[in-house]
Amino acid sequence: MKHLKMLLLCLLAVVSTGLWAQKQEFTLEDALLTPRKFIPEAYLNIQWSPSGARWAHYDAVKGELVLETPSGSVQRIAASDVEKAAGMTLKAVPPTYGWKDAGTLYFRTADRVFEYNISSKSGKVVLQWDSDLPSVVVSPAFDGVAYTQGGNVYYLKGGSERIALTRDGGQGIVNGEAVHRNEFGITGGIFFSPDGQKIAYYRKDESMVGHYPIVETDARIATVKEIPYPMAGEKSEEVTLHIYDTRTGETVQVAKQGQAEDYLTAITWDPSSRYLYIAELTRDQKHMRFNKFDAASGAFLKTLFHEDSDRWVEPEEPALFFKSRPNELFWRSERDGNVHYYRYSTDGQLLGKATDGAIQVERVIGLVGEKFFYVATADAGLDRTVKFTDLKTGDVGFVRSEKGTWDGYVDPTGKYMVCTFTDLNTPGRAELVSLVKDGRRNLGKTVRELFSAANPLADYKIGTVRLGKIIRDNVEYNTRLVLPSNFDPTRRYPVLVYVYGGPHLQMVRNVFRGGADLWMHVLAEKGYVIFTMDNRGTPARGFDWESAVHRRLGQLEVKDQMLGIEFLKNQSFVYPDRIAVYGWSYGGFMSISMMLAHPEVFKACVAGGPVIDWKWYEVMYTERYMDTPQDNPEGYAAARLTDKIGALKNHMLVIHGTADPTVVWQQSQELLRAAIDEGIQMDYMIYPGHEHNVPAPDRLHLFTKIFDYLDLYNR
Repeated sequence: MKHLKMLLLCLLAVVSTGLWAQKQEFTLEDALLTPRKFIPEAYLNIQWSPSGARWAHYDAVKGELVLETPSGSVQRIAASDVEKAAGMTLKAVPPTYGWKDAGTLYFRTADRVFEYNISSKSGKVVLQWDSDLPSVVVSPAFDGVAYTQGGNVYYLKGGSERIALTRDGGQGIVNGEAVHRNEFGITGGIFFSPDGQKIAYYRKDESMVGHYPIVETDARIATVKEIPYPMAGEKSEEVTLHIYDTRTGETVQVAKQGQAEDYLTAITWDPSSRYLYIAELTRDQKHMRFNKFDAASGAFLKTLFHEDSDRWVEPEEPALFFKSRPNELFWRSERDGNVHYYRYSTDGQLLGKATDGAIQVERVIGLVGEKFFYVATADAGLDRTVKFTDLKTGDVGFVRSEKGTWDGYVDPTGKYMVCTFTDLNTPGRAELVSLVKDGRRNLGKTVRELFSAANPLADYKIGTVRLGKIIRDNVEYNTRLVLPSNFDPTRRYPVLVYVYGGPHLQMVRNVFRGGADLWMHVLAEKGYVIFTMDNRGTPARGFDWESAVHRRLGQLEVKDQMLGIEFLKNQSFVYPDRIAVYGWSYGGFMSISMMLAHPEVFKACVAGGPVIDWKWYEVMYTERYMDTPQDNPEGYAAARLTDKIGALKNHMLVIHGTADPTVVWQQSQELLRAAIDEGIQMDYMIYPGHEHNVPAPDRLHLFTKIFDYLDLYNR
């Protein structure tokens, strides 16, 4: 009996161990309600000290700032260390920080800036303001803040004395906010000069713009909120730029050179704070002038250069200045068909290209001496490499070029670089690189590994992700497949094609999990294969690739996507008659376009927040890609989905948030109206009060609806 008990205990232990070793089921609740839990830890907010003796990075898990040196010493700064300097209780060290000098840091919270001396572990609050103020912009001199409220700009001198820079806000006038509906890389409307003595700000007059009604149903009786919404071909906003002098209290208007509805972007201060540069773009977005202005008077001084295209010009970033070259600026441009940086004197003389070749420069890392460091694409946009150009010799080389996605942070002396890396199977890592020659033109010898992230999905049943390519007529298309964990190539699976297909968003990249959303893994475990392909019109492949869709949105992209369908049908593990398509926003437009162009191919379609007719979309985005409805009636007609609804044969679910200010609700309602007029049955779902996306917790309801729809009609 004793031996039998021992045997049973041993068996129980074995069974228990086996159960513990089993991986957990990854649920839709996991993916949508607690997604942060499954984002890999990262080596964040890397900044070198001005001396290059050490660098800092933010540990988001512990809420600490970590200081490291090339020799390997590590020092951590915790919340308790800086609380006295901050004058407040902190749960974590503020992640927004900067170096004042080699031994002192600045930190910013919601209502203050404080400095902290690393050696003495002491500091003080240098600037403070009311935490309720919206969108506060801090002066580089830390002697004041500016913000917008009620359409007017205010300056808090020393953080307390309030000065109204404008008083005309309201009734269609907005000062100090982002303009042009955040196109052209615009994220704000207040721009301090480097010395903090001047404040440039946008003034937007949208009183002449058509107003669109957003119906809000959460009151006893529904109310209407009207928003300015300039539709393609209609009257657009008029924007000017103004400069306030904090010393004199005077404001001047910058002498805009173009027409009232032209765009002002890439606002750039000269390092001296004496001059301001603006990219002025015509409303048709085909002609750009980079103009120089006197900051004291607002007077136009000269056009440094211009860019023209029969498709579009899209300035998205300010010019770059470096301390070592105050009389030289670096300008991002696609003028030769690829994204490169061009060097100009501040008088407008072209000094040469800082980058070249069949690459797209994604980010500038920095300039040290004659070496210009940057991140560039590789392998048809799948990868990112760290490169440099020697501006004196013209030599070009790599710091890191192995397949995957690299980034870099160079020290001010040019001796070291902290490089970060991820790829399909690597959640993330960081390494210290010594910038010494490797015997060729390349630089970069690994000193040591600094960080390696764990896979947050390691304990869950997660399938595999495959990156691939479809090559047709010497053109490469990047693809991604998400497969179930028990994938069996001898059996067949239904497919969901997840599509975006539009400008400014690359879906397939060589990053962890290939960039696949978490919900895709949940669907894969239900027995699906999820396929994504980047078609022409998407970024990171050069101007010809991106602008091939000009004046004909939805035509070339659908043609490209059908190459992906052909690929899928040729796979032995795919049910060729059980293919569904899903997308949101531009992807919603694409999914419906694909469904109606090829109704015999797709068994089901789900489209969220879709553009149905481009004449109902905003001026800035639409006219870049389609021109106006008046100038391109054929292109607009070819993309109009209300005219094609009669082709619908299978099942289509359209979803829209009723308060969507981006793709207005009218779009999908008109498709529904057309379907009714044609006697066509389609499914329709609204999310009351939601804008262009449906965030958690309702996002769980959204994807439950989508999954149920696929189960019902694509099985």
